[in-house]
Amino acid sequence: MAPLILVWISGCASTGTVTAERVPVSVSAANYSQLSDEQLYNELNSPVATPAEPPAVRQPAAIHHYLLVPGEVYPNDVPVDDVYREVEAVLEKRGYFNFEFEKRAGRVPGKVDYLLRIHYGKRLWLNPTVRADRVTWGNDGLVADRYNLGLISAWARDPREGLSQDDMVGTNRLMAALAGGFGMGSGGGRGANKAGALAYEQANMGIAGTMREKMDSMASSDYYLIVVEAFRFADVDAMDRKAPCVWAVFIAVPADGGRKFSDVLRGMLQAATPYFGETTHGLQIYQVPPGKVTVGNPEEVR
Repeated sequence: MAPLILVWISGCASTGTVTAERVPVSVSAANYSQLSDEQLYNELNSPVATPAEPPAVRQPAAIHHYLLVPGEVYPNDVPVDDVYREVEAVLEKRGYFNFEFEKRAGRVPGKVDYLLRIHYGKRLWLNPTVRADRVTWGNDGLVADRYNLGLISAWARDPREGLSQDDMVGTNRLMAALAGGFGMGSGGGRGANKAGALAYEQANMGIAGTMREKMDSMASSDYYLIVVEAFRFADVDAMDRKAPCVWAVFIAVPADGGRKFSDVLRGMLQAATPYFGETTHGLQIYQVPPGKVTVGNPEEVR
């Protein structure tokens, strides 16, 4: 929580100089409370969509009050208070207001409705979609607990993560070893029938090539991520670790071209604004201009 409660007036934060470059921002969202497991699977696995622009932000049907709690934080160049401030700004458009800010400003709400957990920063990733399992308050990572046991094969991982560079090196070494072993029968055995040995080697080289192509398609790359997960305060109070996630939004931008998190933070959140509390039909990808968040001098007003 910020130590001061400040109202940010017009002109207090600017987006800096907008360049002609377009940045691909992907948005995945799920309202778990409204979806069966089958519906959730179908929505997450629908074809990728590339609309020209995000849909209009719907007027909120009700006002909700929340507290922000930290999730996993990865390397980035934006102070945590600035990240939270940007998130808070777009949440207001969806009818969500920070409980502490409202209380200290004298607009005392009756209660806290939601706890919002935020993961953000730069991380290796492959498929930037929300989790397809039932996220709970206690199962609090970017990936499900079952993928973090450390006692099972490294292949038993969340497929959204993809393969790291170390994984790819190990896989390529394995493929090279297998390919090298296919031709070892040059003397006897399979080598006694050179035509048969050649056919055997070509067939297995084809298998190795197919496997390598499959592994290449699973290679992860650097993304800037923002993930917001909503939990009802009453559920957490009553059920603790078993409290279910109500809705989640996963926003991602490729971390390439020398971009910083501060360059894309605001554009990411603005593209995702219509989807807080909603469900996307497949991954939504928008091309938006980047803009650096420059926070000016705040003024405390009534």
